[in-house]
Amino acid sequence: MSAEHKPHTRAKRATAAVHPRPIQLEDYRAGSRTDLRIPLSLDSLANPVTVPFVVVRGRHPGPVVGLTAAIHGDELNGIKIIHHVLDRADPDNMHGSLLCAPVANVPAFQAGQRRFPDDERDLNRVFPGKADGTPSQQYAKAFITTFLTSCDYLLDLHTASEGRINSFYVRADLHSEQTRTLALLMDPQIILHASGGDGTLRNAARLRGIPAITVEAGNPNVFHGRIVLEGEQGVFNILIHLGMIRGETTRTDGPAPVICKSSKWLRLRSGGFLQTKFKLCETLRRRQVIAEINDPFGYQVETYKAPYEGIVIGMSHRPVAVPGTRYCHLGVIGEPPPPKQAQKPNQPDQPDAPSPARP
Repeated sequence: MSAEHKPHTRAKRATAAVHPRPIQLEDYRAGSRTDLRIPLSLDSLANPVTVPFVVVRGRHPGPVVGLTAAIHGDELNGIKIIHHVLDRADPDNMHGSLLCAPVANVPAFQAGQRRFPDDERDLNRVFPGKADGTPSQQYAKAFITTFLTSCDYLLDLHTASEGRINSFYVRADLHSEQTRTLALLMDPQIILHASGGDGTLRNAARLRGIPAITVEAGNPNVFHGRIVLEGEQGVFNILIHLGMIRGETTRTDGPAPVICKSSKWLRLRSGGFLQTKFKLCETLRRRQVIAEINDPFGYQVETYKAPYEGIVIGMSHRPVAVPGTRYCHLGVIGEPPPPKQAQKPNQPDQPDAPSPARP
């Protein structure tokens, strides 16, 4: 028998399991950056699924800001924002620390898709996860244990999903002064009130008392240079505000962010060729014609009107559509009502009021 076909002696191995534990920042030298690969799960060959984390521990004490990207595997702009922040961060002069997860959803990133591949679930709908749950729930639980436990603040970076384009906007609980401040410091085009309760990482942070915002920056599967730079500056505005680095916060030359108390994705009732008649960040009038559908012969099948006055947060950019396609993410401009006075959906005096949106 050739040497390469001889049976091997069975070697002892560690139990095929992963036992996540929190990243302890005090384990790392003050005034330094440390790159880590930490196993959060196992693949079908019992190989560890390692996730990249970066610890930038400042020389001086201060808060810990967590930065996450690619919770959806095809959302890349947040990765580049984190890279830019890491390039500029100087741990030797920093008060506090950065804890970064540039690629949070490694299985989806490696598969080149949005959803967690082992059960096709949206990872940002299963937080805080379960230790004995579905594959995505177990991964989410391990991520929470490893990463979120160590954070004082959270900035979760996202993009639009496939087939849609987003403005540069932030989701935040505007009833919280801390998260409102974080959202304004990001200097986006739009800030959308989102109170939580939806299985997102942002809500998992909120339940732990960690101020958190979701930053929606551009589109999937590409790097947008301008939006990356704007996102980078927004992060540094927050670090300056928290006293972690020196400097002055800055704003773009554009208008102040538009506050939206709620939003709704408008959906098509017909299939065919979609032609939209609006732009991102455009303010639409109630009953304004905003889209039409044509059939294969070129005849107009149906037109669509804005159900209420609002601002365009996101939109579809695919001309081929089926019934139910989301074509316009329309925000309702204005401050959200106080929590105790919030009205229930579909009350008679607000027939067009949409329900709060989710990412």
